[in-house]
Amino acid sequence: MIAVIAATASIGIGACDDPFAPRASTPVRTDSFLVYAVSKTPINVPAAFNVILFTPLRLEPTFSFDLVFDINDAGKVVLIPVKLVGGAVTVSRRVGLQLITGAYDEVTKAPTSGYQYDSTLVLGLDAAALVEVSTDVCQFQTSRMVYAKLQIKAIDPISRTMSFRMTYDPNCGFRSFLPGVPTN
Repeated sequence: MIAVIAATASIGIGACDDPFAPRASTPVRTDSFLVYAVSKTPINVPAAFNVILFTPLRLEPTFSFDLVFDINDAGKVVLIPVKLVGGAVTVSRRVGLQLITGAYDEVTKAPTSGYQYDSTLVLGLDAAALVEVSTDVCQFQTSRMVYAKLQIKAIDPISRTMSFRMTYDPNCGFRSFLPGVPTN
């Protein structure tokens, strides 16, 4: 009899989910984008990127972007966090970058540490980086962070353009890069 009660209790406990646990509701997104270098290009072309909106943007004084792109003299891409462009106006906007040392596709979950905050990161062709963005969109969630990864797919120093692919988990605090809605 005690064994039956214990088994029933363990099934009941296992079936109950924590009603206060964060739940993801939006699928992970992957897409490719083309942006221009911030230097030596017209001011009306997209040279920045907003991770939350998942879109390239022009550099504007609203500072509604997270990253700015440039091409250095060696022909490599320079990722520049918003805080380095906006100064005191963007002091509360924190963007962390981390070089991916293995294959882009093998990174299926963003790490919680190892990011360099508000520092540039230089990437060559096919190089990749992890991005951690602290955002007010998540201000009422258990975590203010969203995570993405990007890989440089082409660099054209003549037109001063670069293309990259990005995978982004739009769910606050979730770190999955697998297709679909994350479960943890």
